[in-house]
Amino acid sequence: MMLRGWANALAVLLCLPLLVVALSPLFLEAPQWSFVGGAFLWEHLGGSLELAFGTLLLALVFGVGAAWVVSVFDFPGRRVISWLFVLPLALPTYIAALAFAGLLGPTGTWTVFLREHMGIEVDVMTMPGLCMVLALVLFPYVYVPARAAFSGGLSDALEASRTLGAGPWRRFVSVGLPLARPAIAGGGLLVLMETLNDYGAVKYYGLHTITTGIFRAWGGLYDRGSAMRLAVLLVVLVITLIVVERMLRRRGLRTTDHRPLTRLTLSGPRRILVLIVCSLLVLMSLVVPIGALSIDALSVPGAHLLPELFSATLNTLHVGAWAAGFTLLVALLLAWKARQQQGRESRLGQLAELGYVVPGAVIAVGAMALAGLLDRAVGIVGTASGLALIGSLPLLVYAFGARFMAVAAQPIKAGSAQQPMLLDEAARTLGVPASRTFLRVNLPLLRPALVAAALLTALEVMKELPLTLIMRPFDFDTLSTTVHEYARIEQTREAALPALVIVLCALLPVLLLHRLHDKRRG
Repeated sequence: MMLRGWANALAVLLCLPLLVVALSPLFLEAPQWSFVGGAFLWEHLGGSLELAFGTLLLALVFGVGAAWVVSVFDFPGRRVISWLFVLPLALPTYIAALAFAGLLGPTGTWTVFLREHMGIEVDVMTMPGLCMVLALVLFPYVYVPARAAFSGGLSDALEASRTLGAGPWRRFVSVGLPLARPAIAGGGLLVLMETLNDYGAVKYYGLHTITTGIFRAWGGLYDRGSAMRLAVLLVVLVITLIVVERMLRRRGLRTTDHRPLTRLTLSGPRRILVLIVCSLLVLMSLVVPIGALSIDALSVPGAHLLPELFSATLNTLHVGAWAAGFTLLVALLLAWKARQQQGRESRLGQLAELGYVVPGAVIAVGAMALAGLLDRAVGIVGTASGLALIGSLPLLVYAFGARFMAVAAQPIKAGSAQQPMLLDEAARTLGVPASRTFLRVNLPLLRPALVAAALLTALEVMKELPLTLIMRPFDFDTLSTTVHEYARIEQTREAALPALVIVLCALLPVLLLHRLHDKRRG
């Protein structure tokens, strides 16, 4: 009973930032709202929608096209390319935006070359340019579920359509897309969430979105009430997108079988064409940004940067380990509670995972407002400003837990679901307490899921920028905030080294998780 009470209490605790944001218009004044609610609001809302749907459109083209090609056709290098398509997930969007700005910005290396030798003017630091950059990084969110849908369950339908004389394009449009629509919609929703959450890339490119509006209202106008109202608007926008995605899932068609798809071997010019197109996508989404960062990092004498880099890396690992540990603890308690209820997940557990679909800036302003209320209510005096929670590491770890609870919970829930309830019933028959059964039987079997959950959570913490910027303790720089600070003062080459460290640290968990996923699928 005591563990169940702890599980409920921690789940409620993780829901509080969102609750504070939702209720903030009732108790928090917004003196600048007359200005923020006018042209300011519409400009930032329009920017968010334009960026989100422009990025989504391109990510769907890249992700669905790549998934269809590697699932349906066999060509030289297909297996390697199918792996490389996943790796852009290791690139935070603001780092990719920084790398492409150095190449295709107004004074970028490629821009100068094209201007001087071909008379072509390009500038990636525009709304369409940022849509392209974000799509190149985020398309794996569509690619991974679409590839899983295309690779299994379509064999009968595709063979039937081919027997009836349908060509490759018609099989793709009339059979493949309708059957994979639920998976594609889920991936598209993640692309929209990541785009709405982005702050570093949008800020560096000088564009206006709701997320940058929250920072402007909070740090520029010093109006927390207006920032909270913008956060509420962002939550409403996110919930609307989730509802639309659920509707698309419900109306999706069911797959027709469970046989792996037999791939068609390409030959002649079509094989070369497919290989070139796939290589171009890998080149632009992975090789070019990492290559540009590597060249920038080598061009700057790095000795004077090493102490700062070392400190930022330690801070990142420190906060990542605490956030992963805290989030895993809550996820394990909720998993234990679900097993006591014969596998039924509680409503509180589901609500605690809602933070993942909400931008980090919203969680941050909610947690900051909650901490401010608690500080004033309790009257804690812990610092020179009289505030004990705001600007503290425990508050930052808590906010990461509220933001990434779903990331840790999903692998643990999947691992727990694979353990038959007969194990628990057998232990109960022998008189073993439920908590001891969980520790001695369930927990060891969950080890691969725990590793995956810890890696995923640490990866997300390492990449997260808006939440870290708002909530980090004073003089506490992580790798992501170091990259942002260098980019903010136009020292992009100095930003390359910490950016590369983030990418290299992120590559390992992405590769490991993709391998685990492939093993599970056999």
